[in-house]
Amino acid sequence: MNWAYGWEFIGDNKIVLDYGCFDGKFIIALAKSKPVQVFGADKNKDIVNSTNQDNIVHIQKALPFKDGYFDVVTMFEVLEHVHDQKYVLTQIHRVLKDGGLLIMSVPQKHVFSFLDYGNWKYIFPKVHRYWYTKRHSASEYHYRYVDNPNSLIGDVDKEKAWHQHFETGEFSDLLKSCEFEIKDLDGYGMFALPLELIKLS
Repeated sequence: MNWAYGWEFIGDNKIVLDYGCFDGKFIIALAKSKPVQVFGADKNKDIVNSTNQDNIVHIQKALPFKDGYFDVVTMFEVLEHVHDQKYVLTQIHRVLKDGGLLIMSVPQKHVFSFLDYGNWKYIFPKVHRYWYTKRHSASEYHYRYVDNPNSLIGDVDKEKAWHQHFETGEFSDLLKSCEFEIKDLDGYGMFALPLELIKLS
């Protein structure tokens, strides 16, 4: 659904950065369907190296692109994993052209937010460690969740250690504080998490 939202607003002949691109599936698919130039950036060096894509870069802090380089930056379900959100948004603002477009999605805070299974590893760490170790190995658990060289716990910044949900006003204020002008805010309803859990079961 997030990808479709991005597709709708990304025009032809644009230079696009997907921040937190993971394995680059979105930009690879986008480049196949539209005449655009695409780049990706992600903090997980292992994933970036596994893509073997020259246009996907590993980031530790600053974005390695010049000011005003991109027409569009996408950021789908990433900001909630980030500890220093203002720094990341300021970096994105820097690399966007004047009048450029940031398209992003975050989880909305509502009555069902507690069902976010991405946070269960923090709420029930012993149970999570037991099942992950049983399914994979103790060494893999240690690498991914205890002493990760990318400063991550799973896919969340180690300093944050929580998968955040945003209230609308909180999200708007954060964007405005980083000098973004908000053109549109949308959502897809509070029943997404329960339905996702039903799908997983």
